[in-house]
Amino acid sequence: MSDRTTLPIVSPPDCQQPRKSTTIAGIVLAAGTSSRFGDENKLLADVNGRTVIAQSVQNLTDSTIDTVYVVTGNEHHHVENTIGHLGVQTVTNKAYEQGQATSIKTGIRAVRRVPIDAVLISLGDMPFVTPSMINRLIATYQQVAAGIIVAGYQGRRGNPVLFDASYLESLASIRGDTGARQLIRESNDAVLVETEDPGVVRDIDTPDDLR
Repeated sequence: MSDRTTLPIVSPPDCQQPRKSTTIAGIVLAAGTSSRFGDENKLLADVNGRTVIAQSVQNLTDSTIDTVYVVTGNEHHHVENTIGHLGVQTVTNKAYEQGQATSIKTGIRAVRRVPIDAVLISLGDMPFVTPSMINRLIATYQQVAAGIIVAGYQGRRGNPVLFDASYLESLASIRGDTGARQLIRESNDAVLVETEDPGVVRDIDTPDDLR
């Protein structure tokens, strides 16, 4: 989901490639119950000949992110089977019914096992986010003095969001189903990267969203 933002807006760098050495981990949240989608798991629905989750994950693996972790929960065996060929690490959130925060914390526990400079958190139901846009978020992080880099489109705050490693402890402590939105609102060093990519505000909630 997305909303209007009061975050400072910055333009993405012209270069989509990293300009300094950083280690970036990616977390894809893919544990939810798809309650508004009907009987089918929306992550397993077809989009352009592949599942929603496979496309969402490949957008990260095709970017300059170093390691991708996928947090599964609901129907985790089916979700993991459809992304097994993508070379990512999967972690299961057994408490997924308690809200998105539990999936974020599960992912953060996984990425903290190795040294990283930042983590990018993406949603498994956003298959229209492009690898080039992800690379622009990373390049912005490498060049702008900001701890949180939020993707935006036409003034709307979207996803994914990149967090400096200094926020890992805060991310590991969030609660409820609002994810990291409150953390972003309360931060004094979060910026919005205005993009021309509507995919950053386009998620899949109902079958009509795939059309």
